[in-house]
Amino acid sequence: MAAARNVAILGVGATPAGIMPGKTAEQLALQAFKAALDDAGLNKEQIDGVLGATIAGSGIQQEQFCALVGINPKMTGALAYATSGFTLHYAISLIEAGICETVACVYARNPPGAGAALSGPHVYNAAHGLINANAIAALGWSQHMATYGSTEKALAAVVLAQRNYARMNPDAAFREPLTLEQYLAQEYLIWPLRELDIALVGAAGMTVIVGSRDAARDCRKTPVYIEAMGRRQGVRLYENDGYLLMDPMRDVARQVYGAAGLRPDDIEALYIYDATSAVVLQTLENYGFCGVGECEAFVADGRLEPASGFPLNTYGGHLSGGYLFGWLHHVEMVRQMRGECGPRQIEKVPRVSQYCTTGGAREHYASTIFVTE
Repeated sequence: MAAARNVAILGVGATPAGIMPGKTAEQLALQAFKAALDDAGLNKEQIDGVLGATIAGSGIQQEQFCALVGINPKMTGALAYATSGFTLHYAISLIEAGICETVACVYARNPPGAGAALSGPHVYNAAHGLINANAIAALGWSQHMATYGSTEKALAAVVLAQRNYARMNPDAAFREPLTLEQYLAQEYLIWPLRELDIALVGAAGMTVIVGSRDAARDCRKTPVYIEAMGRRQGVRLYENDGYLLMDPMRDVARQVYGAAGLRPDDIEALYIYDATSAVVLQTLENYGFCGVGECEAFVADGRLEPASGFPLNTYGGHLSGGYLFGWLHHVEMVRQMRGECGPRQIEKVPRVSQYCTTGGAREHYASTIFVTE
């Protein structure tokens, strides 16, 4: 799906991530919403669509949020599996269809167990019983290990690199120094994953404001345009060949690169939905950043570290920056493309960035390529 730069991200806002005692989800959402309006140079009356999520623990309901803010948009809505990439596509569709001019995607949560509880929905499968999504990721990585000979060193490379980015991010959830020895000293939680390989739920709020090309002409800062999108469902789960290795991503890659007329080598900053470290590695392979079975060699020798030349999840990702279902990936991406990220700013300000996501128990896939003019 080619968007032909008809839609852009106009403004972003986010709270710090982690543990927020005494803060309600509504307070976090309002803080982020106000910040995004200011970032875009808009007033609340210019927002004619508000989207969110119905993920358990999301903490806010869109109609109630609009009443709290004091606006009557043309429409509100939410997706049940609304990790950020899918909701963003929803917003883009509303604008492309002419239903809305400016849509605010608003998400906030402050769930019990913030900073400690494991992420991931519980899924019942008739053949395998009740399992957590992290167990599915563990099964996927164990299959990768058995098939290609990959090891836990590849997982460690992801975890350590994202922690080193988070240490440069004052809003990150986890900023303590982390060494390879500390990583390896952790016991396995769901073999072959350790606790550091799995995102922990956290508290935060964010808003991403999306608008038409006409609206982008008047926004306060550099607009970030949507260049291309791709989607694929894998709802047959274990009946699909390659389910655990996330093979449907390869079709999304063909869609998004074909629509944009680009290749993986053209991407200057990459943001991968990292509910676990293993998903990052499998995404690198399936989108063609390295060959199938070659992710461990690709991430070796500090390839993912800050200043390495391969910018990935530059705010710390879910694993260290804060788990907000991919929304903080988008906030960071926009700020990087404007050159606003201080010590962690990519040396060459990226003009082309990509976001890749999964949803649910590996049955939803999406990707978006973003550009600046």
